[in-house]
Amino acid sequence: MQSAFLKATVFTVGLCAIYIYIGEVITEISGGAKTAATAAGVSPEAGEAIFWGKGKCHTCHSLGSRGSAIRGPNLGVDGARFPLPIGLRAEERAKEMSQKSGKPITAADYLVQTHHDPGAYVVEGYKNEMPAAWKAPIKLKPEEVLAVDLYLQSQGGEPKVEALASSQYYIQMKKAAESQKGAPAETFRPYLKGDPEKGKALFFDPESKAPCAKCHMVGDQGGKVGPELTNVSGTRDLPYVIESILEPSAQIASGFEPFLIVTKDGEFVNGVKKAEDDQSVTLADNEGQQRKVPKAKIEKMVQQKKSIMPDNFRELLTMEEFHDLLAYLETLK
Repeated sequence: MQSAFLKATVFTVGLCAIYIYIGEVITEISGGAKTAATAAGVSPEAGEAIFWGKGKCHTCHSLGSRGSAIRGPNLGVDGARFPLPIGLRAEERAKEMSQKSGKPITAADYLVQTHHDPGAYVVEGYKNEMPAAWKAPIKLKPEEVLAVDLYLQSQGGEPKVEALASSQYYIQMKKAAESQKGAPAETFRPYLKGDPEKGKALFFDPESKAPCAKCHMVGDQGGKVGPELTNVSGTRDLPYVIESILEPSAQIASGFEPFLIVTKDGEFVNGVKKAEDDQSVTLADNEGQQRKVPKAKIEKMVQQKKSIMPDNFRELLTMEEFHDLLAYLETLK
């Protein structure tokens, strides 16, 4: 009797296991992972809040006249260069990528891939410098990335969460994010624990050894020669920040490339291009001073590989001062 009961129990458990396995396979094949993704909180409205808030997307991108489209493309309508908002532009980009790769890529694929693997498609005129939003330090949850993509999809297009959630790139991102759960936190730390208040004083004092505010904006203070640093440690990891200070020419941010103008009078003008029209070019030097040069007086203008940011902070700052400055920058999230 016991033997018959045992056999029946084993048979039942085995049958259940088979049904569960088949169910999981069908779910995976049909893109069923999107069930969790379409839970409460994933909406264009939620994506809008993340875009302008936690995701800090606006520090590099604009939507029309709102945001900072210097390091990254404007995602709204922006003159002849970007005549379509990103919801419609994504369809054009997907067609282009499909033709180049010979593989079908949808507009939803393109949007998700820009956050999963930003280097897969880099807009002409920009650099491969966009961080993956699901990785540290931004570290959005996959569902939050999905909400942002839904918001972007709604800019001129129809938001379709199912298309985004069933994208192969979203599924890959979810798996990658899941595999990182429980992994050790970032272990890279500076040698010394700096004093952020002393670092702040260095940053804003125009007479200090590191008067960064002459060129960089934090909040509503500072100059606009170099990239804004209001959220720098919320979007860039510490090694990147350190390299930017000690080796400023290693990676020059898009939109902040230096130019050298040689005038017909033999004068040399060096700086970051701040404006250009049919009549003139305006450059800003590393003191924040701007110079407008009439095009009629320009012999040649050449983009430079060396940043106008000083590269001698190793000599100028003591070890303690460098770590004080670094400690302050780490508070800018």
